[in-house]
Amino acid sequence: MSDITVPRGALVGAAILISLTMTAITTARHYDVGRLTVETAQAQDRRMLIFEPLPDGEMMVLSAQREPIAHLVIEGDTFTMAAVRALAMQRDDREVAQEFRLLVQRDDAGHIELADPDTGRTVKLQGFGQASARAFARYLDTTTG
Repeated sequence: MSDITVPRGALVGAAILISLTMTAITTARHYDVGRLTVETAQAQDRRMLIFEPLPDGEMMVLSAQREPIAHLVIEGDTFTMAAVRALAMQRDDREVAQEFRLLVQRDDAGHIELADPDTGRTVKLQGFGQASARAFARYLDTTTG
């Protein structure tokens, strides 16, 4: 026999605490209390872009109609190319794809998002700073396409 004993009051208190905790968890889940939800706002402006890698590591940006919009260079467009490549790396067909179609959109609050319609992944660019968001906002602010 063991000489260690636990007072009966402590056991009753622990059982009550566990019961209250389980009740609180069940109630919170049922009524969505304390749940963090992020709703995606409807996009005000949106534009489908095609990013086509070039042999020298640079990239062409084309409109949905395949009209040239911009030529991204390694020395000046690092964030833009890194963001496109990061989304492209999450695709299953990245080995065979010669181009990547991405959607640039601005929500009601003015925040810029980069979305991959094939995978459903979205990157909210305001978390990377204003300059990074402007790197993609310029494609929404142009009148071509």
